[in-house]
Amino acid sequence: MNLFADECVFGPTIRFLQTEGHDIVTVHDFSLAGHEDTEILAFATAQNRVLLTIDLDFGNIRHYPPERHSGVIILRVRPSTLAQVHTMLAEFLQATRQEALANTLAVIDHNKIRLRRK
Repeated sequence: MNLFADECVFGPTIRFLQTEGHDIVTVHDFSLAGHEDTEILAFATAQNRVLLTIDLDFGNIRHYPPERHSGVIILRVRPSTLAQVHTMLAEFLQATRQEALANTLAVIDHNKIRLRRK
């Protein structure tokens, strides 16, 4: 899976996904830290990468309609639930093709996954 990690994604999550074999780059890799959310999502979409974030603002489908991006995964995670969220995320990514995430908003927490498609 080709992922683009927002600046709020925890380092352990990025390293976990790398060890799982995912192609993950971050906003820091492209000097986009601190940029507007619209710019972050536009960059991810232009690079055909699924945006990985903790920022709940990306869940606002009026501002970020699913039909206008390559996919967004919002992690609802706290340090105490990190391992459980990683398990849910790994299972979700293993069972999902990247093409199936286009135009999809996924919200993953420690015990469930919610999907919203265009």
